Amino acid sequence: MQTVENSVYDPFLPTLLLSMHEEYVNEILIGQKVIEYRKRFFKDSFQAFVYTTGKNGGIELFIKCPSLIQNDAVTLAKIGQLIQHDQYEETYDYFMPKNDGCIIPILNYCAVKKVALEQLRSVMPEVTIPQCYLFLDRPDKQKLLAYLLKQKCGTQKENQWEKYFAEIEQMLKTNK
Repeated sequence: MQTVENSVYDPFLPTLLLSMHEEYVNEILIGQKVIEYRKRFFKDSFQAFVYTTGKNGGIELFIKCPSLIQNDAVTLAKIGQLIQHDQYEETYDYFMPKNDGCIIPILNYCAVKKVALEQLRSVMPEVTIPQCYLFLDRPDKQKLLAYLLKQKCGTQKENQWEKYFAEIEQMLKTNK
């Protein structure tokens, strides 16, 4: 059986737990979403279990991400429009209040059978789902991380980030 641990996990990368709305998780799973927008986030490469928020929430996804792309609202909106065909105005408006933010490239993902909050709490009763993120590879979270790593890895997909990075580089050169 292919588990997260023996198929996609990298013990040398920080492992996070983060939350996303259901619509965005679904878009990742169908290959439509390759960028996650955040106003601030962990700056280095990481891997993460993604908790889908909502009344039927749970962990359904494991992702790997390189270092984030941090920039101003105009540049981030242009990148989102170029790579993910997002509405420029929406992305710009999201970042404009501080004229700063980041794009998190989703390099690849592995779908996992939903692990509900009750299951998580049976392993670690004090677990709370973060609004931003929390580190799972801390000593006090080892039991939960070990449990999550044993989850069966379903559909996996690599996104074309070599191509996307080249497109971003070209766009930035052109806009200088």
